[in-house]
Amino acid sequence: MAAYNSSNSSTLLTASSDKVRVLSEVVDFASTTNAASDSFDVIGIPANSLVIAAGCDVLTADTAGNSGTIAIGDSASSGYYVAAVAPSATGQLTITDDSKVYSAANDIRITVATGAINAKVRVWATVISLDKGGLERDTESQSVTFA
Repeated sequence: MAAYNSSNSSTLLTASSDKVRVLSEVVDFASTTNAASDSFDVIGIPANSLVIAAGCDVLTADTAGNSGTIAIGDSASSGYYVAAVAPSATGQLTITDDSKVYSAANDIRITVATGAINAKVRVWATVISLDKGGLERDTESQSVTFA
């Protein structure tokens, strides 16, 4: 099993990150040597973020003939957002309707199962910062008093 990391290592949302953002990256598996159980960390998710949904749009269908599947998840669950499915046709893969809060930085990850694939996919995540800035650490102080 190989673990691949994206060359885009940024886990920070842009300024005004209290707005909902759609982050996405294209992965062309024909440009990699991949095999069953390989994982690809594709989109960095900053600490204190809510991923409303994440998924995968198959741009070029798999023709490798290895019955390979892909799942979309994170470090805790490989199929949290999209259960393992063969990318044998173009279009959006069926997603689970399940948001998730990340208190620590993480990655949206593709996991390859069964066999190598050569599909090209766009992985996406709808994200909002829960601390109006996408900070990776909690350094704020209390700004109100209580009576």
